[in-house]
Amino acid sequence: MAKEKPPTANPTNAAASSPTPSDPKPQAGYSRPLSAERTAEPPGSSGRDAEAPEPPVSSGPDRPGPDLGLVKTILYYGPERQHFEELLDGLSQVPSCLVVGQASPPYVVYRNTHMRFVVDHDPQETRHRLRDGYYNLVLVDLRNRGEDQERARAQVERVMGLLDAMAREKDVEARYGFHRVVALVGGPSSEREDQLLLDLGARGVGRVVRNFVAAERLGGGAEPASRSSHCQHFLDVLLATMARRQPGKRALCAAGGGITAAYFELGALKCLADCLGPDTLSTFDMYFGISAGAVVSAMLANGFAIDEIMAAIAGHEGPRLPPITLSLLRLEHLNYMDYVRRAESAAHDLWQWLGRLVRGKARFSLDGLVMGHADFLAPPFVGNAFERKVRGIFNLEGATNDFRLLDRKLFVGATDQDSRTPVLFGDEGWDDVPISLAVQASMSINPAIRATKIRDRFYEDGAVTRTSLFLQAINKGADLVVVLNPFVPYVSKEPGFAEKRGILYNVDQDIRALTYTRFESTRDLVLHHYPQVSSYTFLPANRLRRLMAVNPMDHRPYLPIWRGAYLSTLQRIEQLRYRMAGDAATHGLTLDTSPAEAIAARLRATAAPKFADFFVDGKVELRLPAASSIRQPAPTEAAAAALGWPPAELAGPVGA
Repeated sequence: MAKEKPPTANPTNAAASSPTPSDPKPQAGYSRPLSAERTAEPPGSSGRDAEAPEPPVSSGPDRPGPDLGLVKTILYYGPERQHFEELLDGLSQVPSCLVVGQASPPYVVYRNTHMRFVVDHDPQETRHRLRDGYYNLVLVDLRNRGEDQERARAQVERVMGLLDAMAREKDVEARYGFHRVVALVGGPSSEREDQLLLDLGARGVGRVVRNFVAAERLGGGAEPASRSSHCQHFLDVLLATMARRQPGKRALCAAGGGITAAYFELGALKCLADCLGPDTLSTFDMYFGISAGAVVSAMLANGFAIDEIMAAIAGHEGPRLPPITLSLLRLEHLNYMDYVRRAESAAHDLWQWLGRLVRGKARFSLDGLVMGHADFLAPPFVGNAFERKVRGIFNLEGATNDFRLLDRKLFVGATDQDSRTPVLFGDEGWDDVPISLAVQASMSINPAIRATKIRDRFYEDGAVTRTSLFLQAINKGADLVVVLNPFVPYVSKEPGFAEKRGILYNVDQDIRALTYTRFESTRDLVLHHYPQVSSYTFLPANRLRRLMAVNPMDHRPYLPIWRGAYLSTLQRIEQLRYRMAGDAATHGLTLDTSPAEAIAARLRATAAPKFADFFVDGKVELRLPAASSIRQPAPTEAAAAALGWPPAELAGPVGA
């Protein structure tokens, strides 16, 4: 919490912009009201640190002119109307400050900034406003106007109750950032003010303006110059708190959870692309992936569009990617060589044991026979063939299998199988590992897929040590983080539902519950620590989780999973639309859900969606990202062999 002190010397007032000729600026008091055209609140963004898109200011006899600059909206909470009126009265004494108190909403113009105040005196109403709209700043008034002690104490309790209720917001991504909260403290009792400072600091309030003088009755009749100095300092604090920030980096963080998780992420990203623009997902600054999310993130970092990835899975021939199958039940994916090695070792041990048994040096024990040879069991699959396919895709011209050659940063999380420590491929010291090999390591989840050997060590699924890499994204400068986490458990309302299922289902659900609990608690702590970061997490709806939990390695239900992912993502976007719009604007993006709404209407109307249903007009139209080459280059012989394509079939213009 930054404790603000009033200036010790009279500051030099910066001249405010001149009003229009029809709106002469008064030296004190209030001017005429704003017209109704200026009362609507701007669309918003994250309460943490984002800018609302600023509406144009038109000139006219009842409106401020275009030279009045930036438009900001402040949510004011004070115990009584008199507090706010005295606040405006004090601000009217500041030179070069225009105060319009009779407008709806009232506004103040200072230093080329147009500050509109939405005034509340009911904590519940204030909370409702925070859930429904965007505010550049929340101002809480804790000044003591000379009320009796009991009344003043009750007013403080109401304000503290409001702050506590804001802090208890269950959806941490909808929580208003307390670094954007300013508190006014003042009154005859310095001891009371000291306690308020402690209480506000404990709650993480961003700034406190103390000994604020807004009227003669406060502070025992202050001199006009002192009042003006205090009020100008207060306005400067507001402007500093609402100052436009330079946008940081944009990051996409995709978690794991098997083949069905990759399907969910593709459906969610399709919805995001339809809302933010088709090329947006290929222009993030950083991509982070674990397991299935590593596959998706690596494809995006290499410039592949979501539409063409989905088309390949759906068996639709695309301009760059052929149809792809993710089925594991193929000979190339079976870990038979590992079983041959383990069988030879087990046979050798068994032969030695039989020799000792014949010589009377060993006793027969079923427990010893079974428990002593548990190492014979090994993961049934190996990721080598999948790595070759990924390598072939990334060896196409326009893509790369080298972290260091990517235009945008890619990071893949894995776990050292022996030390049980996380590794971030693509980071310094790990960027020389081929991307395809890093992806193979990240998705090598026991007990399904064998660990991957890199630099004489073995690596397995990154989810063993980290559920998501959002903290790593923040540490690398991201302030807008999109998180996809399909690795969540299914919550059944039917007692005994899980007990009726097999051991594999329950092991999978237990792991999901552990990893999601870890993710949720870590995310909440991180976002409280970094209130300036805007994070949006997309999870599968519970009904979709049931489908995804049947078998996370099932490659067949991609269409219903895409459908559920698309609809649940749009629902989340609509829930936080007033925040996302501002965050998008801060990063030069536009949030427009109308294309997604049209697609969602088609998806809701069918029980058996087709791939074409994921396009606005119901017709599959694949396009390459803007950064892609206009011609489809032929891959190298090695890349074509890995993909199973004859090189001649891959040459020619896009769409040919």
